[in-house]
Amino acid sequence: MAAAPPPPGSIPPPFERAAAARLPPGQRPNPAYEQLYQAYRDAYGSIDGLRRALDAPVRTLQGTDAWLGPEARQWGGRLADGRQTLGKAADRILWDLYNTLTATDRVLVTAT
Repeated sequence: MAAAPPPPGSIPPPFERAAAARLPPGQRPNPAYEQLYQAYRDAYGSIDGLRRALDAPVRTLQGTDAWLGPEARQWGGRLADGRQTLGKAADRILWDLYNTLTATDRVLVTAT
């Protein structure tokens, strides 16, 4: 699995009002698709902040001699592990949204 799924621009966007008006009779835009698309776009745009959330503490710990010894190394190891886990969780969030979005129909067929 790639680290991150494709960007939102690679997925068909929800129907705009004018395009929705041109849908065939018995079809209408799927509001769930629009919500998922917006959630994916928002998450994709902000997920790097989540990935980098522990970068500053790691830099601080590695950039100072204020705390040395086995406890510091142990804590630093846990911090590095947490940083890696956080990055994987960020990717999983995006993949879950992406997979749900791409499995959702853009239109709903209604009875006419």
